[in-house]
Amino acid sequence: MHVGESAMADYSIDELIITCMARELRGEFLVSSVTAFGSIAAHLAKSTHAPELAVLSTPESGMDAVPLPTLSLGQFLTENQRAIPLTMEDIFDAIFTDRFRIWINPAQIDQQGNVNISAIGPWDKPKVALVGSRGIPEDTSHLSQGLYYLTQHSPRTVVDHVDFISGAGYNPERQRTLKGRGAPTCLVTNLGVFGWHPDSGRMFVRTLHPGVTPDMVGDATGFAIEIGADTPATQPPTAEEIAIIRAADPLEVRKFELLSGKEAAEKFVAIYERERQALHAAWPRRRQ
Repeated sequence: MHVGESAMADYSIDELIITCMARELRGEFLVSSVTAFGSIAAHLAKSTHAPELAVLSTPESGMDAVPLPTLSLGQFLTENQRAIPLTMEDIFDAIFTDRFRIWINPAQIDQQGNVNISAIGPWDKPKVALVGSRGIPEDTSHLSQGLYYLTQHSPRTVVDHVDFISGAGYNPERQRTLKGRGAPTCLVTNLGVFGWHPDSGRMFVRTLHPGVTPDMVGDATGFAIEIGADTPATQPPTAEEIAIIRAADPLEVRKFELLSGKEAAEKFVAIYERERQALHAAWPRRRQ
């Protein structure tokens, strides 16, 4: 489900999502960029309203390398701009002291903000095995901001209850043992920006993207979601924000996250060929 074309004349849905993500980031934090959307959002925030952010590309390339999202050449294309080196110990120290931020793209997220990146279907016989919980248990027990995004808001991704809890949302155990720390705070999708009430732990709509109606959100959500009559519209990206996004991702790797099937395969081939040309241009073969 996408925003109407009339509302998207000057920017694309990926640029709107990334801008909303960037606007949530501010303060003296180390921001990890494990996806193209996360990388560009961190760079956009640092380039506009949050210069104090330290953006982590990869542990190999260190902090504050200008992002150039790629499918296959990430380390090669950032080594020439290696900045402040980091170790995994530095990263975990930042997590445990709440100086770390990361945008997570879950397979499922539910009304209480529990997220799943481990398996779809019953745990003893899943339909799909995913990447596993990775660092999400630490993130959702130590960070004061839980940040999530989805490029496709649907009843399969925004569900009543996740099939497996990789990261904990609002639940009685959290309130008893963690005193609210690590709870989800923001979800950005292709339909709007969402939050959670700290008292009830239930998701609600913060803003609706231009061209999106409450009925569209209701139909795409796997539970009855609160949408206020006075819910405001999401502020579109500015010309400056759009220019920064496009300059940071000239290969348009970000658009790969929106695609599937044949479209994704064709986009992959096109991006890979441009990456191959970039590699050859930067590292030409020696004549024999």
